[in-house]
Amino acid sequence: MQNILNKEQDEILKILNLPTTRAEITSYYMQNCKKGTLKTGLEYERISLDSRSFETAKYEYLSEIIKNFALMNEWELMIDSDIVIGAKDGFNSISLEPGGQFEISLEPKNNLYDILENLEAYIRQIDKLGEYYNISFLAAGINPKNTYPDIDIVKKQRYEIMAEYLPKIGKLAPVMMRETAGVQANFDYTSEEDAILKLKTAAYMSPFITGFYANSVIRDNEISDYKSFRALAWKYTGFDRCNLFYKNLINSKMGQGFEDYIDAILDVPMLYIVRNKRMIELNGSITFREFMQKGYMEYCASLNDYILHSSLTFPDVRLKNCLEIRNHDSQNIMGAISVCALYKGILYSKDAMYEVMEFLKPLNYDDLETFGLNSAKFGVDYMADKLKMTASDAARKLFEISRRYLPDSEKDFLDNPIWLLKNRKCTADVILEHGIKDADSLCRYLKNN
Repeated sequence: MQNILNKEQDEILKILNLPTTRAEITSYYMQNCKKGTLKTGLEYERISLDSRSFETAKYEYLSEIIKNFALMNEWELMIDSDIVIGAKDGFNSISLEPGGQFEISLEPKNNLYDILENLEAYIRQIDKLGEYYNISFLAAGINPKNTYPDIDIVKKQRYEIMAEYLPKIGKLAPVMMRETAGVQANFDYTSEEDAILKLKTAAYMSPFITGFYANSVIRDNEISDYKSFRALAWKYTGFDRCNLFYKNLINSKMGQGFEDYIDAILDVPMLYIVRNKRMIELNGSITFREFMQKGYMEYCASLNDYILHSSLTFPDVRLKNCLEIRNHDSQNIMGAISVCALYKGILYSKDAMYEVMEFLKPLNYDDLETFGLNSAKFGVDYMADKLKMTASDAARKLFEISRRYLPDSEKDFLDNPIWLLKNRKCTADVILEHGIKDADSLCRYLKNN
């Protein structure tokens, strides 16, 4: 009955051209609560490079790869501003990020082996097409050779608006957009309480997991001062829309729900809205809360505007129609699946989430931000003082908790991460131990491993 009333309310708002309400936005999240088997999704980015020079790949070749992939698989091309930006088939898609990074987005699956099989199948095709055009796709968190002034932005309208606005509020926004690549894992939630508990659990875990998956130590053709320069770039992309900007939700121990998350999103400045397929730029002039209250020109705020706006916020952990966890440098295939495995073991068990939150209970928002910066610089090689242990030990404990709760058939996905953490290493440490000091040696190493 409540869903019927919500749908009737939505229709009335549209007919009367009235602004969306907090109740309608809350209903959007409630309607995305899942029943039955909970699934896991993966979005996997890699850096696109010329196979011979290891310079950034040219758009003209990337677009040809997309068109041929779409033809082979009978997928629909995705067009923006008359250029090819991707291809899709149901829940699966391939697409280009702002600096030509190549993303594979997979339909959520029940089983991690199904994700692995799906990912490997698409990567085989994409890599084979890449060979024809002398393009390699690198599982690294940042472009190792070229920096943003030398990387052309993909001419997608959304990217051009972001490229114009974000550098005004975040000095490393151009690095984030044009240079970096990451792994995002997506998870279902079953209720309001479950969604917020999942969000907070993943947020509290985030600095230690960022540190373990640090894989962007080679930048501008040399060893950087940061094991995850990608994580650093996100820290300085926009304080009001990145990191864990929902501070009050993080610090509160109980009694929170969708409206507390919505409150944080409402106070983020808006980039643009869409009317009749045309983007109308707002350039941060008003927050979504102000848009709801006062409108903009002749436009009033709709639920679709809110959904778009929320997708233009970039916290490490984001709530949409599922929970998106976004704070990991790009990894090799097994590393990407281990990201999914780690969170699946914890987030799909209430006991595991309570165990994690009890372990991390001494921490608050400021600790998470501080440890996040430490992880960008040191990986897992620093002291987490309030936990009275090193970051590597904290990360190892999180992986071990997850492994206990994962199905037996999927536990092996966490064996290598736990082995590395027993040896107090992150992904970047493995790179450095191989004597890699520049882009060419990194690219050759990653192509062979």
